[in-house]
Amino acid sequence: MPLLFIAAFLVLPLLRTLKEGGLSVGILAQPYFEKRLAWTLEQAALSALLALVIGGPLAYLLSRARVPGTALLLQLLLLPFVTPTLVAALGLLSLFGPRGLLHLDLSGTPTLLILGNLFFNLPLMIRLAYAGFLRVPPTLIGAARTLGASGWRSALTVALPLAWPGLAAGAVLVFLYSALSFGLPLLLGGEQYGTLEVEIYTLTAYDLRLNEASALILVQLFITFVATAVYVRLGATGGAGVATARTLPRPRGAAAALTYTLMGAVLLICFAPLVAVALGSVHGRSGVTAAFWTGLLSPDADPPLALMLGNTLRFAGLTLICAVLLGGLHAFAISLSRSKALDLLSLLPLMVSPVSLAVGYLLLYPALRASLGLLIAAYTLLASPLITRSLLPALRAIPERLNEAARTLGASPGRVWRTVTVPLIVPALRGGAALALSTVLGEFAATLVLARPEWATLSTGMYARLGRPGEQNLGEACALATLLMLLSLLAFSVLDGGKGEVT
Repeated sequence: MPLLFIAAFLVLPLLRTLKEGGLSVGILAQPYFEKRLAWTLEQAALSALLALVIGGPLAYLLSRARVPGTALLLQLLLLPFVTPTLVAALGLLSLFGPRGLLHLDLSGTPTLLILGNLFFNLPLMIRLAYAGFLRVPPTLIGAARTLGASGWRSALTVALPLAWPGLAAGAVLVFLYSALSFGLPLLLGGEQYGTLEVEIYTLTAYDLRLNEASALILVQLFITFVATAVYVRLGATGGAGVATARTLPRPRGAAAALTYTLMGAVLLICFAPLVAVALGSVHGRSGVTAAFWTGLLSPDADPPLALMLGNTLRFAGLTLICAVLLGGLHAFAISLSRSKALDLLSLLPLMVSPVSLAVGYLLLYPALRASLGLLIAAYTLLASPLITRSLLPALRAIPERLNEAARTLGASPGRVWRTVTVPLIVPALRGGAALALSTVLGEFAATLVLARPEWATLSTGMYARLGRPGEQNLGEACALATLLMLLSLLAFSVLDGGKGEVT
């Protein structure tokens, strides 16, 4: 069933889009598209480099010293990853926009887009690098120090080479997610700093130039496959060992100063936009106000809050049911077959442009256009890999001897499943469900292309208000963004207790 679903809603729509437009790769020689492609790669590479430079050293320092608040920081870093794109864009504009809280107008510059990429991807970089450094055997670093190497030299010559697969994999993911980003460049990049993803949306939704859009989609697919192959290869390389419990010293001197400086920078990049959004929902030019929230509740609100909230929760609930079913089956299939091809297929939906897929749906399934089933299928394709990636490590960690022991004691296969397997995978399933639900709650790209006007969600309602002038619309957009953040936090609190893992 998962393979049929991926074929129907991932492979065939992309092939249909390419067939409709033809492979007019000659347009890539046009200076306009050359510039778009160059900027897409440039901003993605710069974002990956900055995430590596900031996140790598911080991850190493946190893995080598007992820093108060490390566990809390690592948990909180999950919040930006599941924050809706529009919330992040609105937060950055609230800080660095024309009337931003910091009185530093960066609108119309590439800096704002780079900061947005870091907001989303720096947490991912830190968590992957931290896991990589934890697997470095402390005895190797201790031996280097015994032989006279300084702390920095042992880090560069011993820890870094051993943890490099984790760091490089994180950098590849940051590059890929930045290259395929849609909402951030749409809102923050403007006409000058739009990426290929924004160009594809413009060519298909407004200009109906499908041949040019299909050429750009082909380029994106090439970038995706190359990056995915590199990521999988790095994952197969593995780390230096397994993480072990150990007693760590407190940081001192220059190491302590660098640790707290980097932690401060990460907190500012990843959480200041969220604080700015929350403040913007209750603070206007005349001071503290409730006008933005009451405006959302007004009978004249367009679209009404009840409609947006109801649609968001309804779509997310339906998607969660489908994603748990498909993602769970995919994880069990990979675990039982130990197939690397199935493993790779589970990653692809995370790395393909939602806008490209949505365009393919409209071309391949015209009879289903503006149908709820097509929208839920698009959501499920984005959410089910998060279930699969969360369940897979838990399934692989179950010792086979446990099942054998249960069968030896007379338990039937069904009873072994209920009493051994299910209890061991439930925590991972709850974490994956929380991630999937948070992702769908704020989904924007596919919704913008596939949804009907009466299916307005919180994210599309926010986008509509950002396109209107006036302080009231901006404040209501901040209020909707705050509501989305609260829903994401609620999803993690209810489903996972805030302990979700991104793998």
